[in-house]
Order: sequence, then C-alpha cells, then structure tokens
Amino acid sequence: MASINPGLRRRIWMGMAAVLLSLANLAAGGAPIYQGVETKEVGFPGHEVKLAGTLALPKGAAPKPGWPAILIVGEAGNTNREGITIGSATHPIYRELAGYLAGKGIASLRFDPRCMGASECQPAKVYDDFIDDAYGAVKFLAAQPGIDPSRIVLFGHGEGGMVATSLLAQHDTAAAGLIVANMSGRTLGKMWRDEFQARMTEEGKSPGEISAYLLKTERVARGMASGRTEFPGEKFDPQNPYDAELLKRIKEFTVSVSLLVNDPLQAFAAVKVPALILQGEKDLQVTIKDAQYLEEALKRIFHPDFTMQSFPEMDHLLKVNKGKPSFASDREANRPIESQALAAIDQWMEKRFKSEKKQ
Repeated sequence: MASINPGLRRRIWMGMAAVLLSLANLAAGGAPIYQGVETKEVGFPGHEVKLAGTLALPKGAAPKPGWPAILIVGEAGNTNREGITIGSATHPIYRELAGYLAGKGIASLRFDPRCMGASECQPAKVYDDFIDDAYGAVKFLAAQPGIDPSRIVLFGHGEGGMVATSLLAQHDTAAAGLIVANMSGRTLGKMWRDEFQARMTEEGKSPGEISAYLLKTERVARGMASGRTEFPGEKFDPQNPYDAELLKRIKEFTVSVSLLVNDPLQAFAAVKVPALILQGEKDLQVTIKDAQYLEEALKRIFHPDFTMQSFPEMDHLLKVNKGKPSFASDREANRPIESQALAAIDQWMEKRFKSEKKQ
C-alpha cells in the first residue's frame, strides 16, 4: 500500500477533527461552529496597541447596502476572541455566537483584548484604554467591504457590557444599537461582596469566616475608591483566590478605580440607541436584579426603545445549566450555549436592523 504524504495526512486529520468537533457541538445542542460563515483574520489599531481579531461574514455576496454587523466585546479575565477559559475548561462562546450570526445574515468582529491571544501587550494605563480599543474595533469594522456602517451594533458580555456601554456614552454615534448580556448594574466593590459571599458559601466556609473576609473586602474597596494603593494593615495570601483578586485589582489601580467609583447605571442611562438587555437567571455573578437595575435606568429617562429578556437556565457563560447553579459548573465545558438567547438576538436584530425597510 502506498504511503500517504505526511502533509496530506495532517490535512486529512485536521479535516476529520473539525467535522467531529462540529458534530459533537451539534449533538450537545450548541450552535453550529462556522456553518455558513467566511472568516478572515485581521489586525487593527486600538489605543496605542495593535489588536488582532476575526471578521466573520455570511457566505455569498453582500447585499447592496452591506450586511448588518455586531462587534463582540468579551468578558474580562482569561478571555480571548474565541471565548473564556476557566481552569481546564474552554468555552468558545464568542466563536459560536459569530457562527450563529453569520448563519442569520449578520457579520461580526471579535478580537483578542490587549495582552491576550495574538494582540500586542501594552497594559492599560486607565480603564478608558479598553473603551478606546473597542472604538478602534468599531471604526475598523465600519470600514470593511460588505459592511453597512449604519447598522453596526455593540454586543458586550459581562464587563464587556460596561466597555460597550461606556463607548456609546462617550461617542453616541459609534454604533446603531447596544446588546448587553449579564452586565452588572453595580460598582465593583458591591460585586466583590456579593460574589465572594456566594463563592465562600458554596465552598462551605463558616458564616464568621465569610463575614470577616467581607469586611476586609469592603476596607480595600473603600480605600481604593479614596485613592489608596497600599494596605499595610491587611494580610494577603497570593495563593488565596480572593486575596489574589484583590491584589490584582490593587496592582492595576488606575484601571480598577473606574469600576469602583463610576456607577454603571449612569453610563447606561446615557445610551441613546436601541438597547437589548439579556440576563441568565442562573448567573451567580450578575443577577436578575442587575438586569432590572439596567432596565430601570432606561425607564427613568424614558428611553424610547429598550428590551429586557431573562432566561431561566442560562448562566454567566451564556450556557445552559439544567441543574442547581454553582460556580463549579463553570468548569464544565460540554454544556451548550443558550439557544433562546441567540434567537432573542436575531429577533431583535431582525426587527431593527435586518429588514428591507431598515436598509
């Protein structure tokens, strides 16, 4: 039997792996990955840094006015253009979202944040650097052939929602719409307290231990909000995940302080474009109350076009959680993305940005 060229063998195995991955994802109920989508690796300038991303386009010729498009701004943390990694579990939720959108006739751009993936590493000096990075991504997307610049929408997940919201609060014509998924309506200090309490309770720590640590967290949050960058009176163990989070935020003081002192509801209330709020009811980091806070912020200013939808089985990772919500489930990579949330995005886009009369 004739031997197979090593290069050909590698291409065959890669093709088989891609098919198996797609079939496995479909079997799990997830969105098809790269079904009906053409992708292009791109680079563009952020704020004093070059960013790398993936432009995903629906297959076929672009309509005359160009495709509507969504800029995907991901969650903070161990995140790249594809999704989020927690422990050994990788959740390619942004790639799946892009594939779903392309199948619905919507282009998208997702990108690696600075110092992640293929983007250059220039640590942010202030929080506005992240906002300016997203603004650079919007401008790049608007200039691409086949994209209708008048129908670009921002999608922000988690803290990415704060970035997208702040961008539109500063540049109200940067995009035609805003979608936020599991975005907090509280400042960072309040999020620390609630999330740390929930995590410690799940771990089985005693009420006294939890109470003592929450007091420590509040001291650090108040100190940073008042301008302190050193806490000689506090004991920190870098191996403790809660202390590690506080130490990281203290080290990145000029970035973190914005999240401690700036009310996300004020930024959200400054958004003038149509807005869609998506919230998972099994999200333990950002709760249904956060979505209600955001919704109320728009009600108070009599915003003319906003929608809030919650999903009973969606967690913070935009994935289906059939059981009792827990932080431990974040390490389960085989759960599918919430199809109802994807459908809600498509329906919202269809009504405002996809119909012929909107072109």
